[in-house]
Amino acid sequence: MTLYRLVLSDLHLGTGTRRGQLNPLEDFIHDDRFAELLGHYDRLAGAEGSIELILNGDIFDLLKVKIADRWPTEVTEDIGIAKLQQCLEGHPKFVLALREFLQKPTNRLTYLPGNHDLELWFTGVQELFLRYVAPGEASERVHFVTSSDTYYLPEGIQVRHGHQFERVHRVDYSQMTRMRRDGTEILALPWGSLWILEVMNPLKEIRSHIDRIQPLRRFLWSSLLLDPRFVLKFLWRSSVYFFRHRVFTMRAWRDRILHFPRLLREEIFEITRGGYDEQALRALNKIRGVHTLIVGHSHGPRFLQLPNERILVNTGTWVKMINLDLQYLGQHSGLTYAVISYDGNGKPETTLMRWRGAHEPCEAIPYAD
Repeated sequence: MTLYRLVLSDLHLGTGTRRGQLNPLEDFIHDDRFAELLGHYDRLAGAEGSIELILNGDIFDLLKVKIADRWPTEVTEDIGIAKLQQCLEGHPKFVLALREFLQKPTNRLTYLPGNHDLELWFTGVQELFLRYVAPGEASERVHFVTSSDTYYLPEGIQVRHGHQFERVHRVDYSQMTRMRRDGTEILALPWGSLWILEVMNPLKEIRSHIDRIQPLRRFLWSSLLLDPRFVLKFLWRSSVYFFRHRVFTMRAWRDRILHFPRLLREEIFEITRGGYDEQALRALNKIRGVHTLIVGHSHGPRFLQLPNERILVNTGTWVKMINLDLQYLGQHSGLTYAVISYDGNGKPETTLMRWRGAHEPCEAIPYAD
């Protein structure tokens, strides 16, 4: 029986677009292409073949979804349900593509939440997802990986979203929630998520491209000349947030002074400096019995084969990115994913792919930005 495993990450579905209305928080416009992709591999696998679709985090960008016209920093299960429902209702073609994919009894879906869709840790949010995309017996072929950030495949392949490689986005999987004073359970969001909610999201409504440009450091330097008022607003908001939530949460002034350089180095500089690939490579080289590590998170597609024959694959993103790094200047990385195929002896081969799909002579522009 033919088996394919497809690994996609960082689609960042928001609440959708409305004709003639600008939604600066929506970055996913490839619902049709996604449906084409699933249909293509379904035909390739044949009637008796099997496909495992691995959604490796940040499929939904729940951090950008408003509730009551604001971005809540305390996320309960009910808030998570309300957020996801907006995304599912905003992308009916995406939902339909998953439903049709799971109608085939040999197909299955594995979901690893990333730092932008941590709400899928809640059972109620998972149940809502299943009601939309896997009703009935199809739900038995959907698996959520929530006890850790890692999905282990038996052939020496690991799949991780990758947010655990960065301190600002790291979560404690043994303590994913905390209790409010009123006894309500809320997600224990990492500092990076709170920074997105309170700093990046308001700025994205002003400049929708701010989180689609890499690296952030180079963008800020160039914007000092081209858009200085916006950069000053970014630096001011980030500084106020950093001091309020990271420095002034320490109880003693002595601790604040002693730990300030470390916090600045490990958290602020980490956001602007990069170095994600190096972190992933170090993790790969430390793992015993694993020859391939598949990650996402950084939005930079990579296929790196090491001298020791180990392979690092980054599946990139389906969001249109603009790269200011001289090595990748201006490149558009979109519609990348990984395919794991197997030869006659069951030996896996992992390939980084870019989906092109059917050539369309024209396409609708959802909004002018």
